[in-house]
Amino acid sequence: MRRHALGKALLGFSIVATVAIVAIADVFNATHLFNPDWPGHARFHIGMQFSTLVLVSLYSLAALMRGQIFSAALAPGSFWPGLFVAYLIPGTDVYASQALRELGVPINLLLAVVLLGITVTGILLQVTKVRLTD
Repeated sequence: MRRHALGKALLGFSIVATVAIVAIADVFNATHLFNPDWPGHARFHIGMQFSTLVLVSLYSLAALMRGQIFSAALAPGSFWPGLFVAYLIPGTDVYASQALRELGVPINLLLAVVLLGITVTGILLQVTKVRLTD
């Protein structure tokens, strides 16, 4: 696979995986959006956040198809760093459940590092002149 195609594939994967991971973790489960113990305003914000992410991701996919590399990286490149910012806010908790806490690894921050790494790799493969094997 050529460098350019691999970079495009990695960026596309990063965009789609970002939406899919957020849908699984925050929307379509009982612990977040549909958690009856959450205040309605908190659910409102999750709904708004996911809707915004979907719209930005659609823009990123369209940019990817047009070859606009940095615009294509907008969705994953703007979403995942927010987890690290949120982690720094007093009173927040990176663990959504006790079971996740017992794993000892904040899965959401680990996913953020992985997806940001894939995004950066995709960008670098698109903009550098280094050739991979054909």
